[in-house]
Amino acid sequence: MKHKQLATAAIALSMVAGTGTASADLVFPSLSYRTGPYAPNGIHFADGYEDYFTLLNERDGGIGGVPIRVVECETGYNTEKGVECYESTKGEGALVYQPLSTGITYQLIPKATADIYR
Repeated sequence: MKHKQLATAAIALSMVAGTGTASADLVFPSLSYRTGPYAPNGIHFADGYEDYFTLLNERDGGIGGVPIRVVECETGYNTEKGVECYESTKGEGALVYQPLSTGITYQLIPKATADIYR
């Protein structure tokens, strides 16, 4: 059952992308945790995530020639901060959200679902 809920969350979060404003860039929010209890893992993940998209921009001109913009928001692996990050970045035309936290994911399921149908 949990896998079904997580799959539903992933689909809902990826569909939110269609509700954003049109942009010249492909927007990938990075709900990072460079601080907090999981910072030793989060720092490296956030750096690698940013580096990969920088590589695509520099080497390939983005994806299909469209530049990529990473919008980083620090969650500190805190559910409330993660929801605040979602709320502050959802209007940027995000293509996908990767909460990287079960607590944040569960809080975003109803929000992303509601945002899809607005």
